Amino acid sequence: MLNRNLLLITLGLTLIPDLWLGTIPTIAAPTNSIAQFSIPRSTPRLFPRRRSLLKFKVPGIRGSRNLEAGAARGKCSPQNISGVLPPKPPKSAANQIPVELTVSDRPAFFVNVPQTSAQQAGFLLRDETGEELLDKTLPITASSGIMSYTLPTDFSGLEVGKKYQWRFSLLCDSTNGDRSGDPIASGWIERIEVPPTLASKLQTATPKQRVIIYAENGYWHDTLKTLADLRASHPNDLTLVRDWDDVLQSVGLEAMSKQPLIPLHPTTAASQ
Repeated sequence: MLNRNLLLITLGLTLIPDLWLGTIPTIAAPTNSIAQFSIPRSTPRLFPRRRSLLKFKVPGIRGSRNLEAGAARGKCSPQNISGVLPPKPPKSAANQIPVELTVSDRPAFFVNVPQTSAQQAGFLLRDETGEELLDKTLPITASSGIMSYTLPTDFSGLEVGKKYQWRFSLLCDSTNGDRSGDPIASGWIERIEVPPTLASKLQTATPKQRVIIYAENGYWHDTLKTLADLRASHPNDLTLVRDWDDVLQSVGLEAMSKQPLIPLHPTTAASQ
């Protein structure tokens, strides 16, 4: 009996260290600890985040069937000149002329001139009845480009709710007064009243934000004028160049988006 008790005590002493080891918490290996608390490294972005494209929202049917549009190729321009304008709405009638909307009393007008030898251009503005309101002669300083003209401060301005026809022509022969061979681009514009909610947004918006607001609300001339002014004041800002490309591409005018922008100014006061 004594021998049996000694044997049990001996076995118990042998197993106790194993039981103690089984109850001791396992300490994580150093490598696991480092991996758990290491600061994650940011993965370099291989491609820039895709920017949202600036798109122009073309308004619905906004024309009239009793308006006339015109465009012609002249002796001093081997290619057609054309107004930088969005296309007609798809549901408009074939004889319906689009009328662009503006919130400005003195908007700017843009014409694409692929090539010309003319030294002067003419800008004419009439009201819906055909009465002549403005006639300016503009010197041309380049042989091609998107040429623009802004209504001057000495003009009384467009009235809200009225339609106006504008016409831009290259003066091929400015000496004898013969205008039969002049290339012409023209369009229609109507000034509308700014809705109160929109007026509040425009009042606090930056110029870049105004471009987006104008484009989203279908104000074509205001969109181009604001964006062109930004490009002129920030010539090294490539985002503005991309915005210009995006706006023209959104209405199918990507073929002329790379043309230089050329503002035209009259040298002398003309009849008004």
